[in-house]
Amino acid sequence: VTLAVLDMSLAGGLLPGSGTMRYAQTMAFTTLVFCQLFNVFNARSDDISAFHQLFTNKWLWGAIALSILLQVAVVYVPLLNQGFGTAPIGWLDWLICAGMASIVLWMDEIKKVVLRTLEWRAAHNAA
Repeated sequence: VTLAVLDMSLAGGLLPGSGTMRYAQTMAFTTLVFCQLFNVFNARSDDISAFHQLFTNKWLWGAIALSILLQVAVVYVPLLNQGFGTAPIGWLDWLICAGMASIVLWMDEIKKVVLRTLEWRAAHNAA
């Protein structure tokens, strides 16, 4: 997922306004950060949906908000731009990063549905 965003963001890529290495690195880095944020929901359970009791852990939501705030700082604060090798990106770029990163969540949700279905069939076929 991260490599796909990096490739789309490079010169001649699929995203308008692409072309600089800093832009591509910022897009890839932001996508990687969002992948980890989406993956934190997957880590709650191997078989229960990530959306089950989604808002019960206030500390988790605080940590996610702080992580997003820090990522915004890395992207927009000039001193942090230099330190992390990032460049400012537009709101559409943020949506692209979040959308691509969410694939991690959706793929795991599909896996959980398939596994639950197979377990249900095995239990009912054994009876």
